[in-house]
Amino acid sequence: MIKHILKQIWVERRQNSWILLELLVVFFFLLLMTDFLWVKLKNYMEPKGFDIEHTYMMRLKTLEPIAPNYLAPEENAMTKADEAAALVDRIRQYPDVEAISLSIFAEPYSMGGLWNGLRADTLHSPSMRCRVVTPSYFEVFRIRSFDGTPLRVEAAGNNQFVLTRTIAETLFDTATDALGKEVYNGTKEEEQEVPFRVIAVSEPLKRQDFYPYEPAFYEMLTPTRLNGWLATNDITWLNICVRIHPGRERHFEEMFEVEMGDRLQVNNLYVASVVPSHKFRDEVVGKMLREDVLLMTYVMVFVLITVFLGIFGTFWLRTRQRRGEIAIRMAAGANRSTVWKYMIVEGLLLIVLVILPATLVYINLLYSDILDTWRLPFTAGRVAIALCSSLIILVLMVIGGINWPARRAARLELAEALRDE
Repeated sequence: MIKHILKQIWVERRQNSWILLELLVVFFFLLLMTDFLWVKLKNYMEPKGFDIEHTYMMRLKTLEPIAPNYLAPEENAMTKADEAAALVDRIRQYPDVEAISLSIFAEPYSMGGLWNGLRADTLHSPSMRCRVVTPSYFEVFRIRSFDGTPLRVEAAGNNQFVLTRTIAETLFDTATDALGKEVYNGTKEEEQEVPFRVIAVSEPLKRQDFYPYEPAFYEMLTPTRLNGWLATNDITWLNICVRIHPGRERHFEEMFEVEMGDRLQVNNLYVASVVPSHKFRDEVVGKMLREDVLLMTYVMVFVLITVFLGIFGTFWLRTRQRRGEIAIRMAAGANRSTVWKYMIVEGLLLIVLVILPATLVYINLLYSDILDTWRLPFTAGRVAIALCSSLIILVLMVIGGINWPARRAARLELAEALRDE
């Protein structure tokens, strides 16, 4: 049967050329769409490297000189670092607070921040995200060590780093080998460079759900480091992050600012807002879902419906035009099941003819980095998933588009069909 169908497809190549072109375009479109959705889904399902449940971000501001309670610099005996430390100590004493940290550009779902490279011996890393945090940051966001245990940094000193496993394995053979080693902040080899000691290695880290794991490291925020940073930067760029005891979220949101009152202000520094971490996630991830993933999903569904109707109409017309051919087959001894199977197999063979050229174009786009290979590398598994998913969708569409016209053709009365012929 297959040999005969292929011969007939060749004989009717002019009529079939438009159908093959349509199937080629549709299959290539399916490859692109399934690849796009798989990349997003694969990244979304991976662990992020942190836990924002029960956590809140506190934004800091300073009083303007025209404010009634403004304290002039000559009247303020505290340094900026002392003010921040005093504010953190007050918030830590609130009963709902389980853990609290002070950080610089380190909160989850923050797309900006500090960037730098690292050097270990002769190996240099690319520019990566630097998160400057106090040791309690790892407790606030439940960050784990590379071996899966909770990461704890009890007492941190100056010039100490915590590497993510991604960068640790880049600079050293394994994450274990990185522990206790020295790295340099930057790529220039200078004698006056101060080495940083690796005190821990964390799990791989994401910037947000749809991003891949990225090389990053944490610098320990000590009083010395904080004073040095505040000498040239605004104190309002600091972030206070807190983890609340489970079940206390509602009480914290309703009563924290009321019960703390004036204790949320130290001289001119005060807590301006308290925002749940999930709101930052909703802003970043929700925007991508609405403007990227859902939009492409709607486009894909619309195109699939349109293509299905086109395939249905095309094969319906072909069936009507081949009533005489079907009648002759039935007169030659073919039963209704054979007629239906013949038309289904013919449609599937048309699909087989378009698989290779569409797949070659898709692979070439991946190989040339025209498609996204940053979020997910070009691998045989990625190609196989896109190919299988697209093929299943197209086969179901073609069978669905052929099934009813083929069954109608198989139910033709022999005398009626022969009269038409």
